[in-house]
Amino acid sequence: MSSSKSSDVEIETASTNGRPSASARAAQSLRQRLAARSWAAGERLPSEPALAEELGVSRVSVRAALAELQSEGLVSRRHGSGTYVNSIRPLVSSLHRNVGSDQLIRSRGHVSGIAGMSWQQMPADEELAERLQINVGDPVIDLYRVRTSDNIPVTVEHDYFSAALLPHETISLGPSLYAFLSEVCGIEVAFGIATLEPAFVGEALMEVFNVPANELCLIIRQVDYDPNERPVSYSVEQHLASAFDFQLVRQGPFVPSAS
Repeated sequence: MSSSKSSDVEIETASTNGRPSASARAAQSLRQRLAARSWAAGERLPSEPALAEELGVSRVSVRAALAELQSEGLVSRRHGSGTYVNSIRPLVSSLHRNVGSDQLIRSRGHVSGIAGMSWQQMPADEELAERLQINVGDPVIDLYRVRTSDNIPVTVEHDYFSAALLPHETISLGPSLYAFLSEVCGIEVAFGIATLEPAFVGEALMEVFNVPANELCLIIRQVDYDPNERPVSYSVEQHLASAFDFQLVRQGPFVPSAS
């Protein structure tokens, strides 16, 4: 476990090297099978006892794993009937769903990890002040992470939020910013507004990704808002293009109403 300090608050970055829980291992195994199309869309999964025996975990762990997959939109649980595979659409990295990089990686059946994580407190520049609707010079937290997929770096993230959101005691920063904001700061994110920009990896990140500088990446800049439409955080994510299959799910066709 590593820690960093400022004059106002102490933040500990949580260790990510611990052995996953039984339910986490079960969920990951099921994600991999869903990604491999072991079950078709609409097909019922084996019963909880059967899955527990197959995966070598308890029924409680299987139940927790299925609940996690349901929250990700991969399966639906019907009382008295069983658990069913959802439509194929939630299995793609669709840009209409506001999910973190960790969930994007896991939903593709890969093992998500963090190769590097650090933070610093810094004064807000004009861009950060505008994005977060704070004053220039106000203290903000810059949370930096390198996400891995099967131990290969695929995403570099900078998440910025006002230091005023932090409680005045030692806190733990885990791998999920949304979980941290909810559980530690008591702030729920209702929606995000993002812009997308294709770019080259460039010399600054070529060593992080271990790819040539002219490799393509997708930059996603997003402001997340609470239910009252107040900005909570601003993120800049650089995704290695070869590692992700982003798709946009478009409903419709849209038929304008007659005036």
